[in-house]
Amino acid sequence: MVELITVMVMIGVLAAIAIPKLVGDNITEAAVYGDKVASALRLAQKSAVAKRRTVCLDTASGSLSVRTAVDPGTVPFECNTGLQDVDNGLFANNNASIAMTGAPPVLHFQPDGSITDANNVQVGALSIDITVAGKPQRSIRIDGGTGYVD
Repeated sequence: MVELITVMVMIGVLAAIAIPKLVGDNITEAAVYGDKVASALRLAQKSAVAKRRTVCLDTASGSLSVRTAVDPGTVPFECNTGLQDVDNGLFANNNASIAMTGAPPVLHFQPDGSITDANNVQVGALSIDITVAGKPQRSIRIDGGTGYVD
């Protein structure tokens, strides 16, 4: 009886964990990438407020890059300095079937928490979608006036 229960538990573990990985189910990877995108957005917003500097989030390459402006008075902003102790590789997407849609190529997080685009125009509400093979899996909403990420 104990052997039967042990075998059933092992089959359950395989069904829940191993088989989806072998079949190539990217839902979990999409959820992880969505968390990475939300974390990068929050990091950029919180860093801009804390450091009282403009922080740029580059989304054009598909992987996210967070940088800060050395001279906050220059327009257009030159975000050429990486954030201290932040490895932009943490926000990379290594799966070609997972994509981020709806994000402008560059977002500038201002010291007051608001978000502007590359032309220094305040962004309204944004919705960034994480998709797997073109099918939406997660939507991340951002309030451009406050920088709140939901």
